[in-house]
Amino acid sequence: MRVNFTGKQIVLYYLLSLFFLASCTPLIGPYSPTAYQNATSLKAETLALMSKATTPYALHEQKVAALMVDIDKAYEYVHGFPSNDLSAKQWEILKKNDGNLLGKFFQRWKNEDTLKKEYIDEFKRIISDAFDEIICLEANKKEATTCSRRGGK
Repeated sequence: MRVNFTGKQIVLYYLLSLFFLASCTPLIGPYSPTAYQNATSLKAETLALMSKATTPYALHEQKVAALMVDIDKAYEYVHGFPSNDLSAKQWEILKKNDGNLLGKFFQRWKNEDTLKKEYIDEFKRIISDAFDEIICLEANKKEATTCSRRGGK
């Protein structure tokens, strides 16, 4: 028995095949040990530098600039992977100069010269949580895991 396909049936089959193949495309980029290490080490460096905000900003201005370059590098690294928009967006929000995270903290430190320990500690919790979200997303690309959050949140 011989089956004859019409032109419309062939086009429909072709389009359905393309749709099926496209649906197999991952929704998020692949796990990267480098991206994971960037996030974990930059978290530690950032929190350590933030702790120094009780001293004059001018003493740490170069360290702040160097840290922001490293954070820009981490952003560019994850931004370069296909299907990695979510990870890149997380870094973008964290590093945004006029945003509410690192941009806000470092700008306030610069403007006020020194910051109160209570403000620093509160902001460190916020920044730590932002890094934890980046780290958790990257870890889940490798293997589904439950990321622990402070205080059971």
